[in-house]
Amino acid sequence: MNIRHSAMLAMLFAMTTTASAQSLDSLKESAGDLFSGGSESASGASFLGSLGSGSFSLGSMENVAGVLGYCQEQGYTSSATEMAKDRLMEQIGGQQEASQDSAYQQGLSGILQGEGDKSFSLGGVKDQVGEKVCNTVADQAISSFLGG
Repeated sequence: MNIRHSAMLAMLFAMTTTASAQSLDSLKESAGDLFSGGSESASGASFLGSLGSGSFSLGSMENVAGVLGYCQEQGYTSSATEMAKDRLMEQIGGQQEASQDSAYQQGLSGILQGEGDKSFSLGGVKDQVGEKVCNTVADQAISSFLGG
C-alpha cells in the first residue's frame, strides 16, 4: 500500500469518530479533496520548474494568447500578462481571427500546448501557483514571440 493510500485511510479512521451524521462517501471525498489540492500545487510547481529550465517550450502564439486570456478570466493577471496577450492578439490579427483558431480555443480552456506533444492544463492550479505560471508564460511569450 502506498503512502498516499495509507494516509487517506488513517485520515478516514480519525474522522469516523465525528462522522456519525456523514456518509463514508462524503468522508472519502473530503480526504480526496485534501490530497488533490496538494498534488495540484505540486504539479503546478513542477511545471514552473519545467518552464523555467526550458524543458517545456511554448507552442503556437495563438495557443499562448488563449492561455493568457484564460489567466485573465481566472484573475491571474498582471500588467505583463495583459500586455503580452494584447500584443499577441495584434500579431494574430485580432479577436475575430483568433476565435477561429483551435489552438487559441484550447488556450482559452486553460490548456497550454508546448512543442511536440507536450501540454499542461492550468485547470488544476490555484491562486499563487496559477498566477506564477501565468506570469512565467507571459514572460516567455514576450521573449519567444514578441522579440522582448
